[in-house]
Amino acid sequence: MSSTGRIALAVSALAAALTLAGCADATTGLAEPDRVRATEMPADPPVLDDVPRTPSSNQAARTVVAGEGECLDGGSPGPVECSEPHTVEITKEGTFGGDLGSTLTDTPPDRATVFRTVFPQCRQAAAEYLGSGAYDASRLGAWLVWADADDWKTGNRWYRCGVAELDGDGQAQTRSGSVRNALADDFDAYRLCSTTRPSDALPTPVPCDEPHVAEAVGVVGAGSPDDRPPSAREFDDKARASCGAKVTEHVGDKRRDVAPSWRWPDEANWRNGFTNITCYAEFRCPTSGSARDGDPSGSPN
Repeated sequence: MSSTGRIALAVSALAAALTLAGCADATTGLAEPDRVRATEMPADPPVLDDVPRTPSSNQAARTVVAGEGECLDGGSPGPVECSEPHTVEITKEGTFGGDLGSTLTDTPPDRATVFRTVFPQCRQAAAEYLGSGAYDASRLGAWLVWADADDWKTGNRWYRCGVAELDGDGQAQTRSGSVRNALADDFDAYRLCSTTRPSDALPTPVPCDEPHVAEAVGVVGAGSPDDRPPSAREFDDKARASCGAKVTEHVGDKRRDVAPSWRWPDEANWRNGFTNITCYAEFRCPTSGSARDGDPSGSPN
C-alpha cells in the first residue's frame, strides 16, 4: 500500500449551488447573536486518497526524495523544479526514529499513528514556510508524505512535510512557482473564499475573484495537540468575540450585510495538530473580489 500523498484536512469541499433569489434587498442592522453560529467538523473528515506510484526496478531511484525547498509531483517522491508543474512543495525533512522507525518491522506504522506523531510538526513547518500562522484561512494546506511499504522493507524511514494548494474537492492542484513566504507577501492571493456558508456546511473553496458567500478572515488558537480538546461550549466561547472582531477588521464597521461564523476541528484532527478555530465573514448575497477593508498587506491573524 502506498503511503505517499496523504493529508488530513481541517476544511474540505461539499458541492453546493449559490442561491441568488432575494439578494437584491439590502439587510439592515448589525449581525444578531442568533446569526453567529459555530459548527463542528464532521467526525470523519475527508482524507486525500493515495496517489499511485509508478513501480521501478531501480531501488536506488526509489530512495531519492525531494528535500526542503524542492517540489514533487503526483506519486513520485523524487524532486522536480518548483518552477515546473508540481503538486507539493517540501517544507521539512525528517526520519522516523525510536519505536516508530524500528528496523525490526517490515511495514510502516499505521496512518493514524504517523499523523498523530508527525503532522503537528508539518503544521508548524507550513506556517513558518508560508509566512503566516493563519494559513488555515487560505487555500494552502499542510501535507505529509512518507516511505511506502517497499521502501520501508529496504530500511528507508524518511518522511517529508510539505504544502499544497487545494482545489474545491480537497485535492492538490498542479501549480508552478514556489509558495515560500507567499502568505506574508500577498495573503489575499490565496485567501479561502467559499460558495457554501460555513455556518451551515463545510466550506467549498473558490478563488475570491469568483462569486462566494463567505471569506476566511483569520484564526483563533485554541490550545496544543497535547491538551484536552475544548468542549463545544469552550470552542464557541473562545470564538465568539474573537471572530466578530476579525470580521470587523476585515470588512470595516459599516457593513450591514455581513455576519461572523466559525468552524473548529474534531478530536481526531485536534490530535493531528489542527488546533485553530477558523473565522469567516458571511455575506447575505454572493460577492466577487475580496471584501477586505484595511491593512493593504491583507494578512490575517
